[in-house]
Amino acid sequence: MAPDAAPWYASGFDEHYPLMQTFEEAWTEVQAASVEVLLDLPPGARILDLCCGYGRHSRAWGRNGHWTAGLDLSAPLLRRARDEEPGGRWARGDMRRLPFAAGAFDAAAILFSSFGYFDTRAEDLASLQEIHRILRPGGGVYLELRNPDHLRHHVPPDDAVTIQGVWVAESSRIAPSSEGDRYEIRRHIRAPGQPERRYFYSMRLYRPGEIRDALLAAGFADIALYGDFQGSPASPALSRLIATAQKAGDP
Repeated sequence: MAPDAAPWYASGFDEHYPLMQTFEEAWTEVQAASVEVLLDLPPGARILDLCCGYGRHSRAWGRNGHWTAGLDLSAPLLRRARDEEPGGRWARGDMRRLPFAAGAFDAAAILFSSFGYFDTRAEDLASLQEIHRILRPGGGVYLELRNPDHLRHHVPPDDAVTIQGVWVAESSRIAPSSEGDRYEIRRHIRAPGQPERRYFYSMRLYRPGEIRDALLAAGFADIALYGDFQGSPASPALSRLIATAQKAGDP
């Protein structure tokens, strides 16, 4: 990437992104419940939904009686979040510099493999340190990642589909990097009456020991690793790697 070029994630999540990713509401509820259970959240917890997109998890937690705030860098997705819940707490920002006071939240969650977008591990660590800062003592963090030990044997084949009249073609690969292997996805989309658009996505892959070390370096303790939303042990046979950790201290 050229020194002055905008990072891919600054433009990769525009108004077309929801067409490329379809979500069942029941699955969103499963993911939201996983955060509540694995972090053992109390009723009415204050939850920060990082990389919130259009706020589907924030809305689920709100329905369950929690106080939520969502942060994302994508203006188009935040506009949709505000349209779907005008009274919600939505903020545009960068998780390396969170616009929240120290100790403001009981929990923070990064879902849908949204951790590892930055170029360097140092930037990922800065994000984790910011999350640590905004959590109260005893607060918890929940990270949902792709499991690289599973992904290496299950990289999806190239594919093309039509969704709501929009043609979407996708190819993906694991790319080596001096900062750790990355999972890269390239998408081409054609919408009626519009020029073809091309998108690139890239996320660093963390193995279990690596994400544990990163959380420890950020100041977290009581780290646990799981392989699915139900809390099964992490395993190369499972596609997800879920890490939870706590900020030391009494609430």
